[in-house]
Amino acid sequence: MNHLKLAVALLGLMVAIIAFVRNQPHRNLINDALGDKLRIPERMWGYSAEDVQGVIDQLRSAPAIEGRSPLDVYVRPVLYWNDIVFAVALAVFSASLWLWILGQVGPVGTLRYALIAVTISAVVYGVADVAEDVMLARLFAQPKVSAGGTWVACQLTRIKIATNAGSITAGAVFLTLKYLTEHKAGAGD
Repeated sequence: MNHLKLAVALLGLMVAIIAFVRNQPHRNLINDALGDKLRIPERMWGYSAEDVQGVIDQLRSAPAIEGRSPLDVYVRPVLYWNDIVFAVALAVFSASLWLWILGQVGPVGTLRYALIAVTISAVVYGVADVAEDVMLARLFAQPKVSAGGTWVACQLTRIKIATNAGSITAGAVFLTLKYLTEHKAGAGD
């Protein structure tokens, strides 16, 4: 049974990598459309309704690619479904890996509680990231962004960032993938 946890972890890692890499061309399009002045809310610790509205306005007014605005691309396929697949797969990877380690090592005391805490953090990360993606996609579909909806999305982003870091392995995978696939403006354009 313990080897199954490791197999599930590795499968989750593979799916997460594929979803992340598959999403990069879309993310590059969005980042290019936003320019140097605006950033996507998902990567910011805090943001307001005005920040989100600015992103929406900029992406909506950017030139369309194959008949779709960068805002349309951001909602689908970035938020729906690539980011959701990535979040679930990364959470499965991290939680399964920590459960496998718990089974292999059989720690007691503080180490056991620490391993349980990072496992829970991985699960909470996955739930928060999926909820954040859905909330942002809904905000992007509104004619005017609501302050209340933005506040909820921002709190979900904060939970996502904190629990991703708290899960250790999910945070390390995310940072590694981000570093390896970082879009350089003008490179290869």
